[in-house]
Amino acid sequence: MDPSLGNVSFMKAAHTIIEDEGMTALWAGLGPTVFGYLFEGAVKFGTYEILKPVFKKALSGLAASTSIAILNSELLAYMFCGAAAGFAASIMLCPMEAIRIRMVSEAEYATGGWLKAGYRILKQEGVGGLCKGINPMIMKQVPYTVTKNVSFDFLTKSFYAILRAQGMALTAASMFAIPLLSAAIASGLSTVTSQPGDMVLSLVNAHRGDRRPLEIFKSILQSSNGIKGFFVGFKTRLLHVGVTVTIQLLVYDYVKRLVGIAATGTC
Repeated sequence: MDPSLGNVSFMKAAHTIIEDEGMTALWAGLGPTVFGYLFEGAVKFGTYEILKPVFKKALSGLAASTSIAILNSELLAYMFCGAAAGFAASIMLCPMEAIRIRMVSEAEYATGGWLKAGYRILKQEGVGGLCKGINPMIMKQVPYTVTKNVSFDFLTKSFYAILRAQGMALTAASMFAIPLLSAAIASGLSTVTSQPGDMVLSLVNAHRGDRRPLEIFKSILQSSNGIKGFFVGFKTRLLHVGVTVTIQLLVYDYVKRLVGIAATGTC
């Protein structure tokens, strides 16, 4: 969002922000991040788990009635679940991301709290100001959710299958190590697939105005950076998403077991 920081390292960017605006600038937008991702996560993981048996049964029936065997695919069912969960999460998160990004990009919105920032956007730009990022949000969240959830499911399943094939018992250590490794890989993959959408989303919401996502997409593509322009800040985001998603998926797997659902990948 700030061209002057677009081509510097993560550490240099952090140093510049702290030097110019103080340490608290790194926590701008904390409020909408907490509340936005609280409900987004609940909707995303809840929708994904609820739809698993629904899509598996629907695709199995469709495969039987049409004789198209490929439809009877667990991977395909989970991808549909992930897409639906990502779409639902986008609806929940869009207004909060609009507030968060504006608070980060314009200092005057960061003072007085996030509710005041949201009210200011609503007063000056109407509901559209909070919802104008819905298309890039979907472009970010759908591939992000599909990649994160589906890869975690199938990576854990594959690793557990390898252990069983070797005649090894599932110990407490292996049931921690496998989700940890799977979560770390899933976090990297989901960062890559969602980065372009996140870039466009940030630029759509950064300032007042009515630049359409397609215009921003084209301007990035036609810039001197070309496709690389969508991956500005990728290393920083890889660190952010890597840590967040790894912890998130570990907690997700643990909570499933805690409430009596089989560990991810074991059934």
